[in-house]
Amino acid sequence: MSDVVRVDAGKDAVRTYVTAHATQGLDHILRLVIDDNFAVVRLIADLTEDEGMTVTPDDEWRAYDVLKHLSASLDRSLHRLDLLSSGRPFENPVVQPGSSGDVEYESFRALRAAYIDGMAEIIAVLRRADGNTGLVFTADHAQFGTFNWLEWAVYSHHVHTHDHIGQLTHIAQALRAS
Repeated sequence: MSDVVRVDAGKDAVRTYVTAHATQGLDHILRLVIDDNFAVVRLIADLTEDEGMTVTPDDEWRAYDVLKHLSASLDRSLHRLDLLSSGRPFENPVVQPGSSGDVEYESFRALRAAYIDGMAEIIAVLRRADGNTGLVFTADHAQFGTFNWLEWAVYSHHVHTHDHIGQLTHIAQALRAS
């Protein structure tokens, strides 16, 4: 299973991929999440403020936009993973103005730091978790249905992230070529 399913592959393909990886256990999932996080950080680490804010001919999004999109759900994901992995139910909070998705960062550098810190917290939750606890508790995804916390970790921080690793790769290549 070397090819990561794309989010746009359809519900059945995404669910099949997520389930196959989730059943391989927490250590496997943790490796996927850490590897993908490392890939994102590697792609953004050396970008200057100007590069992070540049729209390239290869993509309508800037690196800033990709990171903002990935960062928008980190707080909710952290809360969901923490609750479900400790055997407690999760309910989506009512989104209030000024929630993480609405945050405006003063710079690409600030956004990069927020993303790195947010992912460090998510990885810490996964490292503390017992891969057998709380698997009966689930939370709904609007497009892909119900996931337990292991499946959420695979989906949110591997499948979804991996789509954006490809996007960041193209942006970085275009910035280097210019």
